[in-house]
Amino acid sequence: MTEMHDVARTTLLIDGSHVDRLRSKLGRVLDLERLITHFEKDGRAVAAHYYRDSRDAAEQGRLANFFDWLSRHNIERYGADDFNQPWYVRERYGSNLVHLAVDAMTAARNGDHLVLLASDAKLIPLVRQLRRDKVSVTLFSSLSVPRSIAPPPPLTELADHFIDLAADDRFFMPSSR
Repeated sequence: MTEMHDVARTTLLIDGSHVDRLRSKLGRVLDLERLITHFEKDGRAVAAHYYRDSRDAAEQGRLANFFDWLSRHNIERYGADDFNQPWYVRERYGSNLVHLAVDAMTAARNGDHLVLLASDAKLIPLVRQLRRDKVSVTLFSSLSVPRSIAPPPPLTELADHFIDLAADDRFFMPSSR
């Protein structure tokens, strides 16, 4: 594939459910604009993708303003809103990881540096393949949360860079305390 210094763009892939769990356990809100700005500093373009399904109409209503905010800030949201369809059965966890993985492989083919804000063990084969293809991967998550939320050791070991959000508060909204 491509070496990191040849990369023209960064693709940020955000597992929205993971962001929700981190916010719950760390008690802080991630600043997605600050995260994007961090990767724009070296002159790269940043494409940001946010993966989050709506469970039902009530959740869709609660998240509508946030989804609008994502759109206004050029963060593409991917996820199912098919909860009114008789065939729709929502998987409890990881329902967007296939879409995230496909987008990661497409971005990697384009020579992008990949940033994953995610932690699911289902992503290990993806990151393993990206490493074989010599694609640079930065992983954002935290080891200071329960094991059910924290990235498994193979995922952090495979990433070129791991940023533990509990130890690096640059990417949080200012605290209102």
